[in-house]
Amino acid sequence: MTHGNHDNNRILIVDDQPEIHDDFVEMLKPSSVGAETDALVGAFIVEEDQPFLPAFELLHATSGEEACEIVRAEKEANRPIALAYIDIRMPPGIDGIETTRQIRKIDRDIEIVIMTAYTDKSLPEIIHGMELLHKLLYIRKPFTTEEILQIALSLVGKWNVEQELAEKQRQLTIEHQRLEAVLNATGDAMAMYDINGRLVFANQGYEKLFGLAESEMKKIPPHDLMARFKERFHDPSLPDLGGRFLLEDIDNAAVKTTPADQLPKQRLFYQSTTPVRDGRKMVIGNLYVYRDVSKEVEVERMKAEVLRLRTELETTYSFAGMVGASPQMQQVYALIKQAAESDITVLIRGESGTGKELVAKSFHFNSSRKTGPFLAVNCAAIPEALIESELFGYERGAFTGATRQKTGAFERANRGTILLDEIGDMQPALQAKLLRVLQEREIQRVGGTATIPVDIRVIAATNKDLEGAVRAGAFREDLFYRLAAFPIVIPPLRERREDIFPLVKHFLEKHAERSGKSISGISTAALRLLLQYDWPGNIRELENAIEHAVVLETTDVLQAGNFPPQLSPVVASASPSDVASPVLSLAEVERQALIRALEVSTHNIAEAARALGIDRATLYRKLKKYDLSAKR
Repeated sequence: MTHGNHDNNRILIVDDQPEIHDDFVEMLKPSSVGAETDALVGAFIVEEDQPFLPAFELLHATSGEEACEIVRAEKEANRPIALAYIDIRMPPGIDGIETTRQIRKIDRDIEIVIMTAYTDKSLPEIIHGMELLHKLLYIRKPFTTEEILQIALSLVGKWNVEQELAEKQRQLTIEHQRLEAVLNATGDAMAMYDINGRLVFANQGYEKLFGLAESEMKKIPPHDLMARFKERFHDPSLPDLGGRFLLEDIDNAAVKTTPADQLPKQRLFYQSTTPVRDGRKMVIGNLYVYRDVSKEVEVERMKAEVLRLRTELETTYSFAGMVGASPQMQQVYALIKQAAESDITVLIRGESGTGKELVAKSFHFNSSRKTGPFLAVNCAAIPEALIESELFGYERGAFTGATRQKTGAFERANRGTILLDEIGDMQPALQAKLLRVLQEREIQRVGGTATIPVDIRVIAATNKDLEGAVRAGAFREDLFYRLAAFPIVIPPLRERREDIFPLVKHFLEKHAERSGKSISGISTAALRLLLQYDWPGNIRELENAIEHAVVLETTDVLQAGNFPPQLSPVVASASPSDVASPVLSLAEVERQALIRALEVSTHNIAEAARALGIDRATLYRKLKKYDLSAKR
């Protein structure tokens, strides 16, 4: 037996006779070992340790109470006792049996040897009811040096080995807990199976995936566990995912009974398998990992959708996406193109419904700010008491109810564009603050003192006579000139009736697709009706009229009778021949739009294509389709 530097060789002698204590000192001193005990010692210590015995540290107690106090004090001082020799009879006070019981309560690991010179009780009677019998020996007095030495060497050595094993077990438990915590924190479902398919280990993710505890899964036969797995998971239908991914039906029964539009959501898992080997590199099982990639797939899908919507926005609000071939709209396009790349403040003027916000978005999506936000604030729609906090935001406690800080529209539009619609309705107090924003490019939140820089482009829009408002003192003159640095006037639809053809075609296709109807044309009477109407609500009113008619239409041709009531007087004034006139198909509408675009652009192919919102190659193809010449 080897003895390390940290071995515990502490022995407690408990006896009421002083001579017994003297005997133990003599018997357990290293110098007491002579030739007569060499053979005995050699049986308990290895060859390299034969020249010496461990230096036993002896502690002495003459009563059971004193022994208990010594054991308690040594344990509290982190100096536990390895072995105790306890005499059974120690009058007065508690006897050896009770002493043993009390010591066990203090230190359960201590090795105990019961000593007695009496033979009135047998060993079974003495140890009846005693705990930890594997840590209890019994010897009778008188005993020999060899007996005491043999017991001391073996039990002290046993105690040290057990403590070393207990410490290693504790360290293993800690490492296991750390590993378990790491495996549970990964978010993946992990399980190890042996080569016979039996579950060895499952982390919390795997338990949650199956809805069973690890202990429950271990009781299930491998075949049944595999059957449950196959019921819950299946390979995706996409062949390129096979072998690496699994789909989980969250409620397999529901899949078979619910309609297709109410099927439960599925989760997509990435699966991987790794063989587990022992120290000899032999495979002893497999580790299975299942990673839920549903969120990642959804994020990628959302990114693709955002990209699609952004591309759609840029296309919609590009010059090619704007509908209108009239000379007035050509001038608008030219102005947008000139000013889009700069940060000059723009004032868009026009009647309600002429598309002022559409023009503002065209400025944004054709500028270097197109990747930034676009915010539209209707100054007339927000109550006067709230418009300032909506634009500038507010600090916590700025007013009653301001329980948190709020970011205003100017801050939210940073690095982008803000449209101030109906600017003519802005109250005078706010006009001064807006002027400062335009001049300094900084704001202050309501209730705040700090200035916050903002990098924004400001576009204003109005349908009011701002010059008249300036003369009447209702609008600041300096703000007006700051806003009107680059004015654009959107003409009303009644002044550019040639744009009605392409607009009708555009809105008809748009709302027919949305409503799932195959409307392929418009009657001549309906088209003439739209051309005769003055459209006080302009393009917005025209789109609403087309949408209204599409909803009511039951044939594949849009009829005049399905338009809104405000067009009724025009319908009533139409002649019988108009009502009975032949249908004008969408193809004919497109053909006439092509002819009109060529006329307005004086047969300039580039300008005609831009007016129609198509590229030159598409225009040439359509001219060929309708047998039209590009030449004058």
